Order: sequence, then structure tokens, then C-alpha cells
Amino acid sequence: MSLLSILFAVALSPAAASQEGGGGVELAARPTSPSIFGEVGDFDLFAQDGAARTREDFLGEPWLFMSFFTRCSGPCPQMTAQMRAAQDELEGSPVHLVSLSVDPGYDTPEVLSRYAADWTADTSRWTFLTGDEDAIYSLMRESFSLGVARLRDEDIEMGMQVTHASRLVTVDARGRIRGYYDGETEEGRLMAVKRMKSLAREAGLATSPFPAINASLNSLAALLLFLGWVVIRRPGARSDQDARDRHANIMRAAFGVSAAFLACYLWYHFVVVPELGHMGFRGAGGLRAAYFFLLISHVLLAIVNLPLILRVLWLAHKERWEAHRKLAKITWPIWMYVSVTGVVVYLALYPFNPSLA
Repeated sequence: MSLLSILFAVALSPAAASQEGGGGVELAARPTSPSIFGEVGDFDLFAQDGAARTREDFLGEPWLFMSFFTRCSGPCPQMTAQMRAAQDELEGSPVHLVSLSVDPGYDTPEVLSRYAADWTADTSRWTFLTGDEDAIYSLMRESFSLGVARLRDEDIEMGMQVTHASRLVTVDARGRIRGYYDGETEEGRLMAVKRMKSLAREAGLATSPFPAINASLNSLAALLLFLGWVVIRRPGARSDQDARDRHANIMRAAFGVSAAFLACYLWYHFVVVPELGHMGFRGAGGLRAAYFFLLISHVLLAIVNLPLILRVLWLAHKERWEAHRKLAKITWPIWMYVSVTGVVVYLALYPFNPSLA
């Protein structure tokens, strides 16, 4: 086989073709995508410390995979630099990094150990693998759907004797392939890192109390809104100063709870989520459409309702009761809908989120 034909075969591996949009498959999966692209098969390899490593050793945590070889003068140094940056970006996340040598005849455990030290790799979280070449090439092609080939032409320079796909591959805690990303660019690395964080959340390895806190605040707001409605709807309540005062106090409390929810919500999404990753809804079909309808309507109506709430409270403060009642007829049901759907979205994302097959 000529060098040109080998390179052509590698470039058109299933992952490479689909990465460019072949067949309409989006292999650079979004952080919360439920997509699964296959499963990593069994393997028996060796790590940089000489210890045997199998597929089972990496189950239980998501892992970020790449192929390389230490003598590579092509994309490998750039890919390893991206993995080194990912190591820092995933600090504290319950994930693992795996680099597999496609030149195992040279890349012994001792060579890989020195290479790892040169890159200041944290080998408690980043494993470099080597082993039998046929087994490695079979793993690359059959499990990861990535092209790899050893070039036999004697004129090939030392650092180009193996050609291989330059993808970062995200693997979930159950050993399933969940995305392919450009391993030579910052953009590809950042997408892979976001995917890894979300896979850790999907596996229940990275948690936060904020979703439950937010759901509790929404539940309390809904309860207060209902109580406020009951108090003011009783016969004679509108002409009873005590009833109006109770109603006003309950609605102020509901506003305070909703304001606390908004503060927690913003903190969670702008501070916590960038560190932990997004949690995605795993349902499909009509269930998925219903979830996104609730989520989008919840967010949009929450934005619309905030100025309405402020206006209603201001009208009550000024004792402009007729204008207050008219606007409250619009504001109250929207406010209640936003509070209730906030709880429903939490339940859909956490305790009742469907598992992937």
C-alpha cells in the first residue's frame, strides 16, 4: 500500500468522516448530548509504571482518550499539549486522562514514564498505555473507529513512521464513547473538557446542593402564592384590612423567596456549572420535547414576569388597588407557573432523569 493511500484511509476513518458532517452525524457532541457512538472493547495493556491495565480499571469514571507516540514529529506534541491543558482544566473533576501509544515497539513503560515526567503529567489522573501493537491497532480501529497505520516505506523519516487520527475521544463511566473532538486545537479541547465535566455529572460523580435548594425555594414560593390567593379570595377579604395585610405580607414573603431563588440560580449557573459541568436531560422523543417546552417556557416567563411582579408590588404599596388587581390577574398565574415548572424541571433533571440504554 502506498503512503498516499494509507493517509487517505486514515483521513476517511468513520470518526474523521463523521466529524466533518458525513451522514449528518454530530460526533463533536454537545456537553449534555445523550449521544452514544459505540463502546470500548476489552483490552490488556501496560501503563507507564509497568502495571497491567484493562478496560475494567477505567470504569466508574469518565475518561478522555487520545493516541500518540513519543517520537512523533507530526500532531502528537500539539495533542499532548492540549491534554496537558485539559489536565489543569479538569483539576478536581472525577475524570481520567488516557494516552495510548501507537508505536509500542519503542514506547516501553520506561519511555512513557520519562515522557510523562517531561510533560509534568499527574499520573494519578493521566495514564500512558502501551502493549502489543496488533492489539492496540485493533482497539483503535474496532473500538474507537479511529484510523491508524504503520508506514513501511524505508524513506519515511523517524517521526512519521506511524500515521493515526488526531482526535480527543470522550468516554463515559460505563466505557461508552460519547464524542470525538479536534485534538490539535484549543476549541476542540475546550469542547471535550466541557463534555467530560457533564459526563461526570451524568454519572453522579460531581454533585451540587444548589439544584435541590433552587427547587425547594420554588416550592416554597408556589405555596406562598397559593396561600396569598386563598387569603384575598375569601368573602369580604378585600374590604377587610387584616385580610389585606395578611395577603400583602404573604406576597412580600413570596417575592423574597423568589428573589432568593434568582440569586441562587444565577450563582449556580455562572459559578458552579462552569466548574462542575452541565446536567443534561436524557429522555428522547416526546418526553424530550415536553421537557424542553417546560424549560424554555419557564425561563422566558420568568424574565417576562419579573417587571410585572415589581409593578404589582409597587401598585399595592401606593394603594392603587384597582390597577393592582388588574395586573395581578396576569402576574399571579405566570408567577405560579414559573414556580411550579421550576420544580418540575428539577425533578426531570435529577430524580426522574431517564437513564441511557
